[in-house]
Amino acid sequence: MHRNAPSRIIVVMASAILAPLPASAADNPGAHQHGHAELQIAIDTNSADVFLRSPAYNLLGFEHQPRTKQQHQQLADLEQWAASTPLINIEDGSCNVEEASFHSSWPKASSHQESHAHDREHHEHEDQDNREHGHSDIEITQSLTCDGLADHQTLATPLMDRFPALEHLDVQWIGPGGQGATRLEAGEQQFRIGR
Repeated sequence: MHRNAPSRIIVVMASAILAPLPASAADNPGAHQHGHAELQIAIDTNSADVFLRSPAYNLLGFEHQPRTKQQHQQLADLEQWAASTPLINIEDGSCNVEEASFHSSWPKASSHQESHAHDREHHEHEDQDNREHGHSDIEITQSLTCDGLADHQTLATPLMDRFPALEHLDVQWIGPGGQGATRLEAGEQQFRIGR
């Protein structure tokens, strides 16, 4: 499930290449904002490296380290979803996750050591903790295989449907056909990467 650095390096390189694009410079406020996330894609002939960065709130509904059993389960479910569901796909849905990694701003959670009293105590102090501890982000990196990926003009992402708190998704890509950027709004799934 967890992936080593090579694909991450490709995505970071793509990010550096894409950073000067006018759309990303104009649309990216450069700060952690609920409702906003970034998706970066490096496309090869039959594969893609994909990187998602989002405030934890967009994907989980909270930003503090998981404390309750329900929150730990939400995090585990998100990790499982990210390990098996391609963040982008082609029309026939044939993309597969070959490798994935999941990183959060928190240290590893210990979900089985929580007691009900402990859960209740944390719940009562949750709002105070959110104010004191700032923002948390989640990063998901995937290596995908998709037959004939470079031949497709339109890609789709399940992110906007899966996560209702996600209002804007800034998408950047680089591949054999060039590079580009777009913004998806709530309810949008498809974006065009071809000319």
